[in-house]
Amino acid sequence: MKKAVFVLSLLIVCGVSFLFYKEHKTPTVSVVMPIYNRPDLAPRSIESILNQTFDDFEFVIVDDGSNEETKKLLKEYAKKDSRIRLFHNRKNMGIAYSRQRALDAARGTFIATMDSDDWSAPDRLEKSVAFMLDHPDVDVLSVGAKGFGKDEFIPNYTVENPSLYTVSKKPGFFEVELMFYNTIPNAGSFYRRDFVKEKHIKHDLNLISAEDYDLWRQFVVNGGSIASISDTLIYIRSHHTNSSEYYGAMHQNSLDIHKKFFSLFFVPTADELKFEYNTKEKCSILKKMKEANLVKPRMPQVYLENRYNELCPLDLNNAYYLVHGLNKWEGFIEKQDENTWVRIETDSTGRLVKIGDNKIEIHWNGYPMETFVKKNDVWEYVLTGKEITLKHKNWSDKFIMSDEGKGCRVNIKTECAKIKKKGSDTLWIDWVNLAWASEEFKKNHDGVYEFVRELNEDERI
Repeated sequence: MKKAVFVLSLLIVCGVSFLFYKEHKTPTVSVVMPIYNRPDLAPRSIESILNQTFDDFEFVIVDDGSNEETKKLLKEYAKKDSRIRLFHNRKNMGIAYSRQRALDAARGTFIATMDSDDWSAPDRLEKSVAFMLDHPDVDVLSVGAKGFGKDEFIPNYTVENPSLYTVSKKPGFFEVELMFYNTIPNAGSFYRRDFVKEKHIKHDLNLISAEDYDLWRQFVVNGGSIASISDTLIYIRSHHTNSSEYYGAMHQNSLDIHKKFFSLFFVPTADELKFEYNTKEKCSILKKMKEANLVKPRMPQVYLENRYNELCPLDLNNAYYLVHGLNKWEGFIEKQDENTWVRIETDSTGRLVKIGDNKIEIHWNGYPMETFVKKNDVWEYVLTGKEITLKHKNWSDKFIMSDEGKGCRVNIKTECAKIKKKGSDTLWIDWVNLAWASEEFKKNHDGVYEFVRELNEDERI
């Protein structure tokens, strides 16, 4: 009898010890996700984490005062999977507060950020952990991201070897580029919790948007190292359902963050503070940063020098600033010798021929010759080809199809696409803008190409 009681007691102690260990074991990764009223989008996002190939994680979800439907959904998921740790704000406190509460509750070695309307590839965590273990000097990791519509179907994702990854940007790229715009997709970010604690990095609770951008700013000013892998591991929904106040605050907050970055080196003028920067403007600002950093170092000089050399000409008198609307690039072409000009950043070469004061031709080596005309001190690509009319559900516009199997809308230059002919009267158009679905247009009896349908993933060009 005593022996039986002893064995039973031992089993109870062991069981309690195991449960205690399991409850307090430090997971490798803490996935942190705030949520507010997204019962329609959240299930796909939550399940994309629960179905990861890497399972040593906790899933910290902060409900920011959501409606009852969302609360019920979250509680059901928490009951099903013990890796979920669910927290509820008493009322809606905002995104920055909720992100910080999740971060404070996290226990993992690494933090993986997740948004309740996005979707993680199954091998996201495994690839991210593998990279960070291989690169102990990196504090923040960014991954490849792809945009998709609210109701768009994402095909099944095949995982081959999740521990393998493809390194993308050079050291110093993000530390410099973040000064101009947020280059890190928040839902794909992965960083070391120890660095955050050591440097006392926190979300700014006064920000109702762009709070992630300010977090990366704090990493940079505290000497954090940022890297990326090019593998597409996060899918970001484009639904634009946030309030106008949210988007207005995002714009203003971004300007304020630019100002904080630039103020490390010089006092920026109103003209130097923009929401978006072209290469010409970036070169002017980078030049001022380089000079100021030599006097009072704020970051490794090589970071600024490398980025400047990648983007900017050494001699502005022998350079042209080009904007190519069709192939979606802009940058400088610089004279190398009497017969050779080189496009900075890509090293593409060609021969430049000046046709009057406001027109040039560039005879590329390995690409078709292109014409650029001067408009407001910028040389813009002249799109030539067959002109057709596209009639969409929401708009109608002229569209020029070039010989390259590409084209652009005439009145909205940013809307360019790859084109595939399907028979004599049908076009498949794959828009460059990720927020636009690939679409099919069919020619009617008036010669106008009318919208027919959105293409599925397998049909895309």
